[in-house]
Amino acid sequence: MDVSVLDRLPAPVQAELDRRQAALPAIAALVEADEDEPVLLAGSYATGEWNPTSDLDLLVLTKRHRPRRAPGTTNHPSILGDSFDGLAGDLPVNVEYVSAERLHDLARVLANTTGDGGTVDLPNLQALEIRLVQRVHKGVALSGTGELDRYRAWLDLDAVRSAATALAFVGTLSLLGDTTVLASPTRELMCRGAAESLLMSAVNAFGPLTHDGKHLLTRAASISRLSDVPELFGRIEPLLFAERLPHEEALGLVLDLAEDLYRSFTDPRCPARVLPMLAPFVPAWSWTGRTWPATEHGLAKTGRAFAGEGA
Repeated sequence: MDVSVLDRLPAPVQAELDRRQAALPAIAALVEADEDEPVLLAGSYATGEWNPTSDLDLLVLTKRHRPRRAPGTTNHPSILGDSFDGLAGDLPVNVEYVSAERLHDLARVLANTTGDGGTVDLPNLQALEIRLVQRVHKGVALSGTGELDRYRAWLDLDAVRSAATALAFVGTLSLLGDTTVLASPTRELMCRGAAESLLMSAVNAFGPLTHDGKHLLTRAASISRLSDVPELFGRIEPLLFAERLPHEEALGLVLDLAEDLYRSFTDPRCPARVLPMLAPFVPAWSWTGRTWPATEHGLAKTGRAFAGEGA
């Protein structure tokens, strides 16, 4: 890659690279990209959330199936593409290559979320897929902006935020159900997982698209400073340590916060499709003894329309 592409890095990132003595030519030598292929600054350096252990993440949206492996790098192939780790000085650099074909496959999954009879299906997105959408939409474009705009238009961010929120919420109720039949210490492990999953659901509902725990607490703390947010954001510590309570008390706490979060999904700040995606799961939650307001024809009565459907 031409080193001049890296001149478009945000000034704070360039200052951090200078401080780390990470030479731009050394970074450019790790990247293979054609002139018209989008190259994005991704990850923590793109969001301004980096710390001393953060990699510099670069994403190349490529028409190639397999780029060359730069000398001295290691590859972590996945179903989405190849991901190479290298060094520029002492700075870890990750360069990920994802083909336009994989983006199109993901776009096709998202387009199929609308089911029969007005229902909205819940796509079973995995963490790598959610991360990819986050990086495509929130990454800093260094080249290929025309192509990037086209790819961003393919990937429905509201559908992905809705799915990430709903999947984590379903996971919460599933893990809580496990705590009612499993013995200690597995019961406490499931309770901890349920609490983390509920926080993940809440952050995706009210904040940026989030796929793992790295920035979960800092993002939740930022959301807690907003007005009129779910109770959960004011009780993060009790939630995350709920497994230390007697089981019935822990179960009651997490269910209380889950019920409150569920009711908040009608908030206009939340992605529009969460409640319709959750509707098929509601009957299975009768064991909780809680109220999960019904939806009509799978659509929440919020007055909001989905993207492309009048709003």
